[in-house]
Amino acid sequence: MEQILSPLVEYIRIVLVFFFERTGNYGLAIILLSLLVNLVTFPLTRKQISASRRMQQLQPELKKLQDKYKHDKEKYNRATMEYMKENKINPLGGCLPLLVQLPIIIAVFQLLREGTTLIENTYFLGLDLQLSATEAAALFSFINPYYILPIVSTAATFLHQRLMITDPKQKMMLYIFPVMILVISVGFPAGLVLYWTTNSIFSVGNHFLIKGLEKEKGKKVGTGEAREAKKGEEMEKIEKGKENTAQAVTTKKKAVQGTAGKKSGLSKKEDMHVKSAPKRKNKKVKGKKKGAEKGR
Repeated sequence: MEQILSPLVEYIRIVLVFFFERTGNYGLAIILLSLLVNLVTFPLTRKQISASRRMQQLQPELKKLQDKYKHDKEKYNRATMEYMKENKINPLGGCLPLLVQLPIIIAVFQLLREGTTLIENTYFLGLDLQLSATEAAALFSFINPYYILPIVSTAATFLHQRLMITDPKQKMMLYIFPVMILVISVGFPAGLVLYWTTNSIFSVGNHFLIKGLEKEKGKKVGTGEAREAKKGEEMEKIEKGKENTAQAVTTKKKAVQGTAGKKSGLSKKEDMHVKSAPKRKNKKVKGKKKGAEKGR
């Protein structure tokens, strides 16, 4: 494993020495190295955090599936996979970015654990970052300041874990992992503990930054959807207005046609009345003539 990672370790060593030459401080060089690693791996971290947050949102539905198929594990697994597929969630989405980052983390740990001969002054805030808290215990009779970094590292790890853990089944890790970090970090060089501490702090910052970016993205999407909905409502109003106008025109045409029909009907009756008037008059005249002839 060390042979495989040795090229990566050398690259990180060059970067660390570069930062030391610019700052003249080993501790600041380690902090800048941690910052650089976080910047390089930020896209992967964003995917990891987004996947974790998405899983957290789906937990209520997954809990319902668990209660529904609690007596049939096979059906529960099948239903869970189908539900995740429908929601376009990859169960390994939160793990894959971490696996990609793992070689970098191991290489940094390997470098800081072994130290580098290219850096002579390894002190930071009065602490020799090449020493561990256990090794420094012989130098101090009562209070060992080297324990400060492991304690701060444990607190930062706890906060980071609290933000990252979304599955209730993993809640034990919220306490187990920070305690484990505390136990092993007292035996690690202070420089390595400093790197882990700053990395955890930057990771917490990344979490809130990504949360803010997603919130802003959600607002933009919501605004876009609202605009589309408003545009759709306006188009619907226009279409309804056109339909109402068309109906009004049709109704008016029918009314005009009906009025014209009535007028034409009346004119026909009038014509018939006019045409039949002479006939009626002739009948009256003939009737009078016949009456006169009978009188004679």
